[in-house]
Amino acid sequence: VWAVSEFNKQDLLNMGYSCPIYVLPILIPFEDYKKKPSELVLKKYDDDYVNILFLGRITPNKKQENVIAAFDCYHKYYNPKSRLFLVGSCFGMENYYEQLAQYVKKLKNNSVYFTGQIKFDEILAFYKLADIFLCMSEHEGFCVPLVEAMCFEIPIIAYDSCAIKYTLGGSGILLSNNNPLEVAGVMNCIMQDSNLRQKVVANQNERLCDFDNEVIEQQLINYLKEFMEK
Repeated sequence: VWAVSEFNKQDLLNMGYSCPIYVLPILIPFEDYKKKPSELVLKKYDDDYVNILFLGRITPNKKQENVIAAFDCYHKYYNPKSRLFLVGSCFGMENYYEQLAQYVKKLKNNSVYFTGQIKFDEILAFYKLADIFLCMSEHEGFCVPLVEAMCFEIPIIAYDSCAIKYTLGGSGILLSNNNPLEVAGVMNCIMQDSNLRQKVVANQNERLCDFDNEVIEQQLINYLKEFMEK
């Protein structure tokens, strides 16, 4: 069996799989991220605001409500000149999206933006604009946007659940709980401490090397040789 993360491998083992299980990360098309981002999006939001980003379809397992709660604390108690961009389609999850929209309305926070499904050049623009990538997901098998955030040198703050810690591989900032006040405090530290920010990005750059397509290609070759020798 090929699994894209150690988390998925452990799931299979817990289900009783006894065959060889190899972990091979998802291939990331890094060349695509060098394409030109949307000028319209950059022009609209490239200012002195702090931009917080989470990218992923609107769905309960990604816990966008926890992202919103943490951002709301940061916005209210640390920096009112900040925005949250929730980038992703809500197709099939319209009821959940409506609940999130009502939650934002209840918070009276006008700085939370749902983009819906957007074009790739617009996605690139939001990555270019982001100051922090905030992930509060409670279930991910791999979470490609974490690697994308590394590619754009965006400091990552993430809740320690599911495959998140395996994908980060010791990089980013991994939180043991999702208390919104504590998450907001960490966000503020990242924005206020340039040395910490640089250290986080440097660690992420080092981790990013593990996802190089040639590195994964060699892993695949080694696994195939091992399998054929059994």
